[in-house]
Amino acid sequence: MFFSESKRYKAVVLRIDSPGGDALASDLMWREIKLLAASKPVVASMADVAASGGYYMAMAAETIVAENLTLTGSIGVVKGKVNLERLYEKIGFNKEIISRGRYAELTAAEQRPFRYIKYYVDKMEEVSQGRVWTGNDAASLGLVDAIGGISRAVAIAKQKANLPLDKQVTLVELSRSSISLPEILGGFGSSIAKADEAIKELLQVMASSDGIQARMDGIMLEQLDGASYDSIIFALIKDYLSCL
Repeated sequence: MFFSESKRYKAVVLRIDSPGGDALASDLMWREIKLLAASKPVVASMADVAASGGYYMAMAAETIVAENLTLTGSIGVVKGKVNLERLYEKIGFNKEIISRGRYAELTAAEQRPFRYIKYYVDKMEEVSQGRVWTGNDAASLGLVDAIGGISRAVAIAKQKANLPLDKQVTLVELSRSSISLPEILGGFGSSIAKADEAIKELLQVMASSDGIQARMDGIMLEQLDGASYDSIIFALIKDYLSCL
């Protein structure tokens, strides 16, 4: 992230509104957020939904803030697995632990740290069965650190950045990348740039009538008397942009 090394930005509030998705994509975003958190405070602010991969991303932040009715949790992944138990029984395949010497196994002292780790694994397993929680429930389970909206997240970020709570700060919202022209044209289902014959014929039919309007995915197309094909295409693109 370009602002990770910038001294202009003192902290980051990461607003998450996502039900999750691909595990690899979630992991890649988690890593980038983790790298960012190493350079400056990062506070995750959950919106309506921050579940599964959305919660995974939030875990990379130093503090997680959820709203009362935020839907979060859904911790876990889905993966197919082939059960070979009966096949192993049929071919006589089995697993055995072979230790050389009387004291080859772990001693009681060596097993103690694993029991300590298992305690936390068992506690995590209680909330990692794919269940969905509200923000309040998640707070009681320790899945989130605080309850509140974006204002609460900003206040926590100011505190983490050692800024006075009454200090006026400028919030810089990073907008989404602008939509490119090929993406706009691709949204019509076929390339307008190539203007295949099917679209031309459709527009010619529409040109034969006065005042025809057709709405598709929020796009309004108007055919004016005597309008050229190029002007129709331009009007279509212009109207589409006005709907963004």
